[in-house]
Amino acid sequence: MEKKNIISGIKQYRSEVETNFHMPGHKGKYGILGDLGNDLNFYDITETLGTDNLHYPNGFLKDAMNFIARSYGVKKSYMVVNGTSCGIISSIMACTSPGDKILVQRDCHKSVYNACILGDLKLDYLYPEFNKKYGLNFSISLEKLEQMLIDEPEIKMVVLTYPTFYGICFDVKKAAEIVHKYGKILMIDEAHGSHLHFCQDLLPPSAESSGADIVTQSTHKTLPCLTQGSILHICSDRVELSNIEAMLRMLQTTSPSYVLMSSIENSIHWMNEYGKDRLLRNIDVFKRKTSELRNMGINVLEDDFLINEGCYDFDATRAVISMSELGITGTELQEILREKYKIQMEMADLMYTVGYITATDEPEDIERLFDAVKEIYFEESKSKDKKEIIQIEAFPVLKHAVKMRKAFYAKNELIDINKSIGRTAAESIIPYPPGIPLVCPGEIIVQDTIDYVKTMLENGINVNGVDKNNKLRVVI
Repeated sequence: MEKKNIISGIKQYRSEVETNFHMPGHKGKYGILGDLGNDLNFYDITETLGTDNLHYPNGFLKDAMNFIARSYGVKKSYMVVNGTSCGIISSIMACTSPGDKILVQRDCHKSVYNACILGDLKLDYLYPEFNKKYGLNFSISLEKLEQMLIDEPEIKMVVLTYPTFYGICFDVKKAAEIVHKYGKILMIDEAHGSHLHFCQDLLPPSAESSGADIVTQSTHKTLPCLTQGSILHICSDRVELSNIEAMLRMLQTTSPSYVLMSSIENSIHWMNEYGKDRLLRNIDVFKRKTSELRNMGINVLEDDFLINEGCYDFDATRAVISMSELGITGTELQEILREKYKIQMEMADLMYTVGYITATDEPEDIERLFDAVKEIYFEESKSKDKKEIIQIEAFPVLKHAVKMRKAFYAKNELIDINKSIGRTAAESIIPYPPGIPLVCPGEIIVQDTIDYVKTMLENGINVNGVDKNNKLRVVI
C-alpha cells in the first residue's frame, strides 16, 4: 500500500467526499474561518515577547477568554487545546481528592473513566433508561439520581452527559437543582452541545444557562472551529478556580497552538454574528425533510416523536437515521451514503447512522442528504431478503473485582475474547466512536458484553481494546 503524508491523505479524502455531516463544524468550507483558514502558518506563533501565555494569560489570550465567558454568560471560560477530554479530566481532578467517590452517567465518554484512574477515584453509576423499541438510551431518571445522592452521601460530584451523541437530552435544570440540594458539584459534558446557547428558542437549553457548575464543550464538533479546540466553562462559585487552573497547567500542553486558540475565539465571533440565523434556517429545513421522510416510513428521529416516546428533549440538529426495518444496519447505510453519494456521516451503530447539522451547512447540503436517504429507501424496499436487526442493550450492570486504577496498573495477559468471560478487564473495551466504554478496567467481563462486542465487530464497528485477532487484556 502506498504511504501518504497527512497533506496527500487529506487531498485524497476531499476528492472522495463532496458533502459531509461529521465534525468539525466548519465543514472545510472556504472563507468560514476568515483569514485564519487561508494562511494558517501566518498565525502559527508561539509564546514569546509580544504574544501571551495560555497558562498565565495577561494579554490578548486573557481578552479572548473573557470574551468567550461574556458570550456564554458564565463566570469564567478557559480555552482548551488538548480537546474536551483534557477539560473533563482537569475538572474532575480539580474537584476531588484521591479516594473520593463520584457519580457518573454510565454512558459517559471514556475521558471520565480516565480521570478516575488518574485521580484514584471510586465510581457509582447512573444508568440511562434504555428504550427497547427503538434501541436507544433515553434520558436518565432524575428520581434515581436523587435516590443515589440520598443513599450515597459521600459522593463528591456528579458527572452527566448532555446531549448524548444521538442528541438525547434530560431536564438539566431539574438535575442541577437536585444535585445542589445535596450540596454536590454538577459537571456536564456538553461536548456535543456548544451550539445550544446560540439557538435556545428552538433547541434544548444549554447546560451553562441551566445551573451546571462546570461545562465542557467541544467547539470543534458543532461550531466552525478547528479539530481539537474546546472550552471549559466555570458557571458558579462552588468551583475553586485555582484548582481548575492548576490542573489545566498540569494536563495541557506547554506549547498551545495559536492557530487552535484563534479558531476557538473566531468560532464564537462567527456564531454571535451568523450562527443563530443560519441554525434557525437549517433546523427549519431539517424538520421539513425529517417530517417528509417519516411520512414515508423512514425512521428519522425528531423531537416531537421522541418526547411522545418518553424522552425529555432532543437536539434537532442531530440527523439520526435508521433503515433497520429494511434489514440495513447503520454501518451499511453509512457505507452506501459514502460510496454511492459521496456523503460522509459522523458515526454509525447497528441501527442508526448519525450526522451533525451545523450553522455552516447550506440548505442544499441537508436536502442532498435526505434525498439520498429517500433514494436508498426506495431502492432497498424492493428487496425481499431482509434480515432482522436488533439493537442490544449495551450496559448490563457489571461487578467490580478491583478498583479501576489498581486494575489498570496490574499485571495482565492477552487472551481470546471467548475465554474472557468471568475475568477482570485490564483495559477499557470501547466501540469508537462514540468512545463510551462497555467495560472498564476492574470490571468482570460477562457473556452479554462479549456477545455485543462480537456483533459490533461483525458489522464493521471499531472496538478499541479488542485487537485484530479478537484478543483482549485481562488482569492476571
